[in-house]
Amino acid sequence: MDPQAPLSDRIQHLVDANREYPRWADFPAAPTDVPAPGVIATRVAGLDQTGQAVSQSAAAIDWTFVDDPDAWAASVRGRVAGARMSLATARTAAEIEAFAQSLRERAEPPPPIDPRQ
Repeated sequence: MDPQAPLSDRIQHLVDANREYPRWADFPAAPTDVPAPGVIATRVAGLDQTGQAVSQSAAAIDWTFVDDPDAWAASVRGRVAGARMSLATARTAAEIEAFAQSLRERAEPPPPIDPRQ
């Protein structure tokens, strides 16, 4: 360290004040509730088995569309058409836009009151 540096005295003071830190007594005690190595190994093996089962399930999924995407789309539309929908989801885009506009109009503040009245 350069003794001519403007902060050299301050740095040396901090180093000297903390020369004994950290002490072994300042470190936390070793944990006492750590599972035994056999228990950890069993848990890891269980996670490995679960991961393999998930991988096998994902591999069994047919991730591609069938040869006829139009037929597939029609079957999906049929399933959706048979499902019950709430009134909000049955609205058309124009109805939703009109509802949003009515909310915007309600949100506008009233005109200012003429103080001369």
